[in-house]
Amino acid sequence: MLRYIIRSLKCLIIVGIMFSIVVLVMFYTSEHDANLRPWNLFDGNWTKVLLFFLVYAAVYPLIGYSKRDIAFGEGFSERRQEIAGVLRDMNFVPEDVMKSESTEVLKLHNNSGIIRALRLWEDTLTLTSNDGMLTVEGQRKDVVRASMRIESYLAKRADQNQE
Repeated sequence: MLRYIIRSLKCLIIVGIMFSIVVLVMFYTSEHDANLRPWNLFDGNWTKVLLFFLVYAAVYPLIGYSKRDIAFGEGFSERRQEIAGVLRDMNFVPEDVMKSESTEVLKLHNNSGIIRALRLWEDTLTLTSNDGMLTVEGQRKDVVRASMRIESYLAKRADQNQE
């Protein structure tokens, strides 16, 4: 629950900053009455604008983050580095190994500082192995991409073992 609240607040902050930038650029690059100020653009509608941002920030973590299970089999702890190598193509690198809770959990984050900052450091992919299943958790688009790459890697590895 705490993670959900933090993600909502981060979303509210970034959407508020982006909205402010867009409004200010549009205001100062257009012709307008000399007495008009940017904060006067929404007179009487501030509650609607604020309500929109609050609803968006409350809903986004529900649809923007997901989990996906992959049939992995046994041996995740032995193949952690191989999986990290597969996801390195997506520009994801493992977090500090000393921080890892167990050998059954692999946490990765984006290697690009700019992307990490734009995502407000909510770019972590968590891979958890449990009973032959691998659970990928993180931002929805990264989860889909990572799980597809891992499934492709597993399929290629199975084909190589059959030959």
